Amino acid sequence: MTKDIVPISSVVLFGSGNVATHLAKALNDSGIEVRQVYSRTPEHAYKLAESKQVDAITRLSEADTSADLWLISVTDNAIEQITSGLPPFKGIVAHTAGSIPIDVLSGFSNYGVFYPFQTLSKERNIDYNDVPFLIEGNNEETTRRLLKLAGVLSAKVSKADSSVRATLHIAAVLSCNFVNHLYTLSADLLEKHGLSFDYLTPLIKETTQKILYLSPREAQTGPAIRNDTEVMAKHMERLSGNPSVQKIYELMSNEILQYHKTTGD
Repeated sequence: MTKDIVPISSVVLFGSGNVATHLAKALNDSGIEVRQVYSRTPEHAYKLAESKQVDAITRLSEADTSADLWLISVTDNAIEQITSGLPPFKGIVAHTAGSIPIDVLSGFSNYGVFYPFQTLSKERNIDYNDVPFLIEGNNEETTRRLLKLAGVLSAKVSKADSSVRATLHIAAVLSCNFVNHLYTLSADLLEKHGLSFDYLTPLIKETTQKILYLSPREAQTGPAIRNDTEVMAKHMERLSGNPSVQKIYELMSNEILQYHKTTGD
């Protein structure tokens, strides 16, 4: 007989950036007690803590050891620094990073990963019910408790080990971070010629909508997939004053052409 899962009802949150800010709100709104918010920058800790009416701490030694969960939501390269400065703790310690293995927390008895698979900005409100949460724990009980907590926030919760998360994180960088940088380059190009980025927003919306019912491969259009060398040559010439963007254009065009040749499209 499987024993009942003890719910996580109290959290200490380490971090004050985009993910930490969103999680503080989501947890509070879901009735989970966020007892403390830590940041090494006092003004950041106090700003987030005040907005959620919780305590702010700026020393790791001040972390509440009676909480159920310590949730580390800082930049990837700061996780080890945080964990090395924490006091002994019998509860669960989890981080929110997609590309960092669970083993970074192996100094604790109960540890895991609580990864919201979504791009988050402080200024944007998110419907957490649609956000996939990817969960891993170092033992069955920890995994079940983290899954249960995630289920309070979202309808899309699943187990995902470090290898799965690493693959998903790479895909997210390609499809989100890289694409957004291409938007930035497009905006710069338009601005240079006195044009508004607003011209592109209907195109971006339609492109995004198409991949909801077509595969990305099926949705591909443009001169590269048609191997329209004349148009691509004109584009390359027009970009001659911007060699870095010209290089990206050439690389992406060649990649699209070769990919669709290989797959027989």
